[in-house]
Amino acid sequence: MTTQHTEFHFSPRPNRANEIAWREWSDDAFERARREDKPILLAISAVWCHWCHVMDETSYSQPSIIGLINERYVPVRVDNDRRPDVNARYNQGGWPTTAFLTPDGSLLAGATYLPPEQMQGALEQVADFYKNNRAEIEKRSVELTGRTRQYDVADPSALNKDMISRVMREIEDNYDAEYGGFGTAPKFPMVDVLELLLQEYRAAGEQRYYDMLAHTLFGMTDGGMYDHVEGGFFRYSTTRDWSVPHFEKMTEDHAGLLRVLAALTRTTRNDRFRGTLISALEYIRTVLRDPQTGLFAGSQDADEEYYALPLEERRARQAPYVDRTSYSNWTAAIAGAFMRSADALDDDRLGAEGEATLDTLHDRLRDADGLLFHFIEPGGSPQVRGLLTDQAAYLRALLDAHEFGGQPRFLTRARELAAAIERHFSAEDGGFYDHASLEQTLGNLTLRDRPLADNALLAESFLRLAVLELEPRYREVAQHALLLYAKTYEGAGMFAAPYARALRRYLTPAASVALVGSVAKTSSLREAAHNLPEAILCIGTIDPGDLRTLAKRGFDPALHSVAYFCREERCAAPALTAADLRGAYEALTA
Repeated sequence: MTTQHTEFHFSPRPNRANEIAWREWSDDAFERARREDKPILLAISAVWCHWCHVMDETSYSQPSIIGLINERYVPVRVDNDRRPDVNARYNQGGWPTTAFLTPDGSLLAGATYLPPEQMQGALEQVADFYKNNRAEIEKRSVELTGRTRQYDVADPSALNKDMISRVMREIEDNYDAEYGGFGTAPKFPMVDVLELLLQEYRAAGEQRYYDMLAHTLFGMTDGGMYDHVEGGFFRYSTTRDWSVPHFEKMTEDHAGLLRVLAALTRTTRNDRFRGTLISALEYIRTVLRDPQTGLFAGSQDADEEYYALPLEERRARQAPYVDRTSYSNWTAAIAGAFMRSADALDDDRLGAEGEATLDTLHDRLRDADGLLFHFIEPGGSPQVRGLLTDQAAYLRALLDAHEFGGQPRFLTRARELAAAIERHFSAEDGGFYDHASLEQTLGNLTLRDRPLADNALLAESFLRLAVLELEPRYREVAQHALLLYAKTYEGAGMFAAPYARALRRYLTPAASVALVGSVAKTSSLREAAHNLPEAILCIGTIDPGDLRTLAKRGFDPALHSVAYFCREERCAAPALTAADLRGAYEALTA
């Protein structure tokens, strides 16, 4: 009799992959492998992954392969979106990942998609190798135990603008001047690169950065990368000219793209950017957002035939599967993007929806330590504690919410979250580990890692906190994280974009607007602050009853509904109107 494993997601098309005795990534699976002395077959997939579905329908549906796996292996199936920490340590270059492990989690061999004949051979060879080479395998496993990546931390004087220039040259070298985007094919949106181009255009005034950014976005939105019927971006293009997409739609990608489109809409007033922003938001709000909870689904499946149909014919068919699991990092990032979009479009509804999402994360997905769980299914309970990626995205979104709406609760939560991140993720020589080890660490999760992108994002947020809170210690935390990669960031190529973005903020004299007064009575001044032509600006709102903060900043406690433009520790005279604020900005900037 076949055992059904309903906790796993398989291809929506006919397949027999569920006849394999899959187990979740758990101590139970590793203990079984040790007890039965069998290697582990680790399959890393994703609900949106086309070739994962193909492997379910082919290799994992072959009776001989099903029997061989169930007889000679402990099969473990991991969803990439649910366990990015596992994926980070075992991915073999794409999805699906097919990894063969020892019972303690050391890697024996690995590949991506394996068609049936190759899969059959690999299963037999690895099982035989494991059986016949135990001494060699055990020696290698002992050598790997407890290994942690070492960093050569730089001196503070190493951080300079030339480092940003090196990343920008790498981006320019990979830029496709004919079609926009970077590289050839497949071609991905590269949202971190787009954000950096926008920041550097505004900070350095380089027109070519704007031209690269605009050409890339127009290439995507005018071609096949954008769904011109229902709205929203597809995951990537299989062709250099953006004409033939891979049809998944990812919440993760939309978060970054909305952020860039919102900034371009505000700064350029270009109707093409505005139209795409509105269309993409409508798709996200209609398909991916749960209006009851404010949480966002993770993705929508690819379906080439469906997306080729006009609107009326689509309505007659079942839409592609939507993974209603909400992932905290992506949901927080979308909430932050909603704040930016609300400001760009002057749409209070979007701002309220973004705030509601962050309130839901605060109320339903925090653990006892004040950290977010990683995901939650509809009607379920939060799962997977202590991943850095969730905290990094959430901290950024909380700061976005305070800057763009002025509500004090978001700054309070950001301050509390920053403290929790420092408690649970900090490394002694700077930066943050990707896993707080609040749950049992199995296999290569014992190897502690400090990912560049998440650490750069946190450095950026700690720099924002340093300005908003007038607290130099936050800047020191950011500096230590940046120094960790000062000697190695170039090896990441274009993927060092988040690092260069944080570095620009670190090297730029801090500019801020402090609004003193209620949220409602400072709204026009807040809008005026967002309109200042400053590339990197922090905007904070101080309750007039917060005498401690006013005293710390040297502000007159008798003055309410005013705005102070400050550069570093110098502040202009208090502004009562938008015109006053612009004048104060120009006077202090000059």
